[in-house]
Amino acid sequence: MTRGILRAAVSHLSLILMLSLAPHAYGDAGKELFDKQCSGCHTIGGGDAGGPDLKGVTGKRPEEWLVKVIVEPDKLTAARDPVQLELVKKHGYEMPNLGISRDDALQIIAYLKAASGGGAVAGEQPAAEAAKPAETVVTPELATRGRALFTGAKPFAKGGAPCAACHPFRAPGVSGGNMAADLSDLYEGMGEQGLRGVLKSLKFPVMKKVYENRPLTEEEITAIVAFLKDAAAQKRGGWSFDIFPLAGTGFFVFCLAGLILYKRRTR
Repeated sequence: MTRGILRAAVSHLSLILMLSLAPHAYGDAGKELFDKQCSGCHTIGGGDAGGPDLKGVTGKRPEEWLVKVIVEPDKLTAARDPVQLELVKKHGYEMPNLGISRDDALQIIAYLKAASGGGAVAGEQPAAEAAKPAETVVTPELATRGRALFTGAKPFAKGGAPCAACHPFRAPGVSGGNMAADLSDLYEGMGEQGLRGVLKSLKFPVMKKVYENRPLTEEEITAIVAFLKDAAAQKRGGWSFDIFPLAGTGFFVFCLAGLILYKRRTR
């Protein structure tokens, strides 16, 4: 009888140990999945990027809704879910279906809950709020390089297709394809950090296949952001780089040319 009691005690102790370690393992797996599948467009406390900031999202949305938006966001949009439609309107596009399983979605949600400070992943500290990176300072050279990469005049370092091969873009001297969404208003709709998230992840179904082994470099992303940012500024009637030095140089050249012509006439 003593052996039976001992076996029962060991069994219960093992079960308790397994249950206590399970959330930690689940959270760790969720972090790996988040880093791989979600971090290109989402932050946890760092503000909106390609998609919304997910800090505290587990307290705002039901778990079943979160599972649906992770596993089948396209079906959620097709069902005219009001929350999903509002997100699509705000960010300018629907989150792509990445083929994430329900179990993986639950692991991601467990990690989000813990990382937001509302969960019980043993031994894990809530994620610190990430500081937003500095905005790109647009220069004529950087915007010109971005335009060349966008149109294909300059190839991407790893051989990816140029943006204009599929996407139309309304800007002087730029002609694009008609196979994908118009990117003319992309910067205004997403802002710099959102645009960076999309260019870094490139997880939309067609783009994922095209760029799977050909990701853009950080320098290329910055140049394209600069081009789109400059194009947006010009549409607003302004310039995102300092035009006054250029204007001063142009005025100087104009005056110099006038002086040369005047001297020639007085000879």
